[in-house]
Amino acid sequence: MIWTRGTIVADDALRISVLDRAFEHGLGLFETLRTWRRHPALLPRHLERLKRSADELRIPLDAADLPNADDVRALLTADGREGDAMLRITLSGGTSETEGSTLWMKSAPLPPSAPASGYRLGPTAPARPDKLAGYKNLNYWPHRLAYQEARAEGFDECLMVDSTGAVLEGSRSNVFLVAGNKLVTPPADGRIVPGIMRALVIERAKALGIAVEERRFGFSDAQGHSKELFLTNAVRGIIPVGRWGEAILPAPGAITERLRDDLADWLKSGGSS
Repeated sequence: MIWTRGTIVADDALRISVLDRAFEHGLGLFETLRTWRRHPALLPRHLERLKRSADELRIPLDAADLPNADDVRALLTADGREGDAMLRITLSGGTSETEGSTLWMKSAPLPPSAPASGYRLGPTAPARPDKLAGYKNLNYWPHRLAYQEARAEGFDECLMVDSTGAVLEGSRSNVFLVAGNKLVTPPADGRIVPGIMRALVIERAKALGIAVEERRFGFSDAQGHSKELFLTNAVRGIIPVGRWGEAILPAPGAITERLRDDLADWLKSGGSS
């Protein structure tokens, strides 16, 4: 089933004009998140990013079309999902900068849990150098292809690097390493998608007294100095990395585990703990 503009309809009932700019050049945005105890704790943050991105990219969006927590629960019920689920909210590009966009939401089962030994990171892939790199946009092929190639080689994820070898992000995740007793993560400088989970991890780390430094770091430098490495994703949360090239890392390490436990409590409480 699909939720759109306050109504739940069958999958084949949604209609989008062939004049929509999503079909011309892949214009559009999406947000992917999940529920905890059937509550979408991060939905307001995702909707705020969606609204900000739509405004900056000149994609029409009526705030009245956005879903709320009750809409999420109604969709889960219509889909017959008894537990938690993954959600995807999609906004098409519209027929112009001022009208014609379509917004809808679907649910899906949660993906399998990460391996107990942690993720295996595969070869690096070139980061996209254009302005769209900082947006969760429908023109997603560079990241999707990088992910598919890593999976085909038996890895769980790959890192995107720029022309200097600096690590920017994963194909569908943000990156954190533990250096000393602090977290280091690439800056949200327009070259990465500023993940909702990334921002929350920085927020929770500071609340726990863990220092966070946002700076660039090189691939080889990071491999030689990181004690722990983890990825963040709005559906999976914190994902420990157990193998990176030839390096075997704790999955999770002490700081990663502390953050993961705190984050799980925060999310399950609906953001009130």
